[in-house]
Amino acid sequence: MELLLKELKSLTVKHYRGLRIDSYVRQGSSREGLKVLKADEFDAMLEFHFDGLESKIDETFLKNSDGYRIPGHCYLEINGVDLNDLRNEYQGLHAKSVFIESAGKLYLSSKNLHTKVFQSMVDKAIEKINQQIYNHEITTGQKCSFGLKNDRTLTRKMNPPSINVTITFKRDLIYERVGRVRADKELDLDFVPAFLLRRDKTTTYEGVLLNCPIHAICKWAEENSFKALDFVDQNLIWDVKSLGYERHILDVARRDKRKLYILTALRILKTYFVKTKEIARQSGGTPPQIVALLKSYHLKQLAFYLINFLCHKYPNFEVDGVQKALLYFFCIIRIALKEKHLPHLFFSENSVIETMLPGYPRLPGPKLRFDLFRTVRRNDSLSGALLSLDNHLIPNLGFSTGGCSGLVDHEMARVEQDFQRTVAGHDYF
Repeated sequence: MELLLKELKSLTVKHYRGLRIDSYVRQGSSREGLKVLKADEFDAMLEFHFDGLESKIDETFLKNSDGYRIPGHCYLEINGVDLNDLRNEYQGLHAKSVFIESAGKLYLSSKNLHTKVFQSMVDKAIEKINQQIYNHEITTGQKCSFGLKNDRTLTRKMNPPSINVTITFKRDLIYERVGRVRADKELDLDFVPAFLLRRDKTTTYEGVLLNCPIHAICKWAEENSFKALDFVDQNLIWDVKSLGYERHILDVARRDKRKLYILTALRILKTYFVKTKEIARQSGGTPPQIVALLKSYHLKQLAFYLINFLCHKYPNFEVDGVQKALLYFFCIIRIALKEKHLPHLFFSENSVIETMLPGYPRLPGPKLRFDLFRTVRRNDSLSGALLSLDNHLIPNLGFSTGGCSGLVDHEMARVEQDFQRTVAGHDYF
């Protein structure tokens, strides 16, 4: 990662005046202590800036035809300059169509920046690193710790907003102490170019002012979500990310017994999901519907809801171990699947965010909620996952009941009721 960062910084200086790459911002399960089974993937944002231009870049919120704000997405509008100014001051970026004029306004193009600038720089960077490894082996006669795959140690693929760089370790070069292996090993570095929008100066968590960074990332090709955003220009759309809140909450959670029970339950669920998918892949079958539907990020969002309910809103409710935390997970998974909605905690204003994060900024005017089930709620997969919860997940984790019935006490019933109120409604996009 350091070699890549060094090369990318050098390339910006050489080809893209005004674009400045700062540093990695570590994120994801490896950073958060939630990675399970294999330490083979590491995630980070690659923070970048526009020198001399940042004060002129404004976040423009998206609205649907009814005037409701669309959470989690924005345009980045450039004010106070014209296209000729940008052509003269930022020639390399202008040549790649990073600055787009539309309806008399100037915008930053997330797609062109991602595909024409960052993709090109990453390709040049890994080509140079691969060549350095090859030259080292030729001149010294010593094999590098990395193995070559078709004469390339590092390879790249694009998965907007991520840039995935894979490092291949040839099986014959893996250290003898781990024994012979049957295949080459791969390590994935997934990083996301991210523009620093601002810092949150008002939100606190357990009495600490967070000063969380808010980033915009180039997520111009996100699965089927643009079917719900068909009125926007996909070349210009950015995703707003507030991962700083998640990182801080999880860092604090590792020092609190109740929160650790919830995080351990989350790790158990993630381990079950990963192993079940692998077993299905090896057998040529399909995993249970709940495993196919729910992603790691869905489970983590549910964990944040439980941290709020059990550690902030109702800190006196009994959570005496991981088993109890798993029961709470089963209950709120069931509600989310029944209601066919899972609101993103940080892009769906509700009492949960106010209880856990006092001072969290509220957007003015009417707005919709960000639904993490938005691409699947119109088909039968959620109903199938609900059946799979009782038929697969719960019994496979060693619980004898086919649900929460018979295990729900009055405290768990209160949390169920609160979560159902949080999830219910039609103000989603």
